Amino acid sequence: MMSELESIAEGVARRLQNRVEEYVVIVERSRREMLKFSGGEATVHQSWDTIEVSVYTARRDGKILLTELSTPAPAASVEEIVRLLDRIEPSPLYAPLPSASGADYRVVDPVIVSHLEGSQTLDLGHDLEIESVGDIAGMALLGVEARVFRNSHGDTLHGEKTFFQGYARVFQGGVSGQWSWASTEYGGAKKARRAIQAARELAGECASLPRGKVEPGEYRLLMSPMVAGSLVDTLVQMTNAASIIFGSSFIRPESVGEKVFSEGLTVRDEPRNAELPGYALHDDEGVATRDKYVIRRGVLETLLHNTKTARLMGHETTGNAGLIMPRPFNIVVEPGDISSGELLEALGTGVYATNIWYTRFQNYAEGAFSTVTRDAAFLVKNGRPVECLQRFRITGRMGDLFSSIEAAGKEAWDLEWWEIPVPTRAPHLLASRAGISSV
Repeated sequence: MMSELESIAEGVARRLQNRVEEYVVIVERSRREMLKFSGGEATVHQSWDTIEVSVYTARRDGKILLTELSTPAPAASVEEIVRLLDRIEPSPLYAPLPSASGADYRVVDPVIVSHLEGSQTLDLGHDLEIESVGDIAGMALLGVEARVFRNSHGDTLHGEKTFFQGYARVFQGGVSGQWSWASTEYGGAKKARRAIQAARELAGECASLPRGKVEPGEYRLLMSPMVAGSLVDTLVQMTNAASIIFGSSFIRPESVGEKVFSEGLTVRDEPRNAELPGYALHDDEGVATRDKYVIRRGVLETLLHNTKTARLMGHETTGNAGLIMPRPFNIVVEPGDISSGELLEALGTGVYATNIWYTRFQNYAEGAFSTVTRDAAFLVKNGRPVECLQRFRITGRMGDLFSSIEAAGKEAWDLEWWEIPVPTRAPHLLASRAGISSV
């Protein structure tokens, strides 16, 4: 696999030499297989084998261009890249491309690779035990990704990793529960079955209660890992220095080192966590990655930088490139000391939301947002669920919500689905106040 990617990278790089001052060529091959299931049975199998070529080019006058190539002969596109680079205006985000300081990496589950190569066959539907669940819908996705990085300094880096992720939605009595999972290993699909069981239990609990509608107001809020993971993912994206530069974040650069959130909130970016699919030892500029606190006990420890945002803001890169925008790799929320059986008791009287979607901002500068619940949600009184709630909206300012975190659950879950695009390890989070309104 690597020899083919190296050949493509070398072909593009050779044509770029002496035509542009700086370049990065990243060639990635992704082999994936997806199982979709519905109504308690497997319905669709799909597979892909794709090669993508990303080319970053720059001139020292500040002109930069990122091009995604999907042509059968990517090296032939170099002439067009050079012509486009001639026409564009210099960017204030230009910074000299660094020499590579990162390392090759390989985290590969041979079970996934053997399945994709046809030497071993996995029965995903059987291993997930979906036929025994009842009315279930969702998908499971596994694959292997390989990459070759080449830059104008003559540096070459390699990376290869496997992944297994998905989500399941279980229906009972007209209501549903949903959960997801993420891993770099197949592991007998244990994480997937555990996620499916969590979804099943939520649906069953909700179906056993009378239906209700929450009245608008301010409530204590227990967020499941699915909700906490989604909102923390959004929060970390706002510590991306480019988001701050472009005005799409409520985070202020002068707040680094200050207590901005609750002492009960600690969040790390962990690119070197080999259990999560965002694992990488170099970023898209070839810089070595490092695990780091983003928020520690409520203190904003760092913004996420590549060399461009770091130069503009007078900092050092954090190894989080993105060729244009910085990005987190794996988000890890520090768990607390509340056991699973004590979560509702800790909530006392309030609302328990287990899943959300459509998180939107009404004002980025203020962090004013809303998000809509889906699947099981509960009205809780004196530590006991008393109603299964209709869909509602969680509203307010993100800074206020995360300043009201009282506690976290002991158990953390590894999650990734379309509302949690960055692999995230999250526990339950308990907020003392959150705005609730009707949909």
